[in-house]
Amino acid sequence: MNGTLAATGANDTLPLGYAAAGAVALGAGALVVARRRKADAQA
Repeated sequence: MNGTLAATGANDTLPLGYAAAGAVALGAGALVVARRRKADAQA
């Protein structure tokens, strides 16, 4: 996949942007779940 993306050149940044956005979303989701679990454990 990387070979074809690199060949286009112009579309190189788009996959990176989506990957970064996905990573941030997953990280935020994990933090929310962790906080909820901690709250449930304390309650």
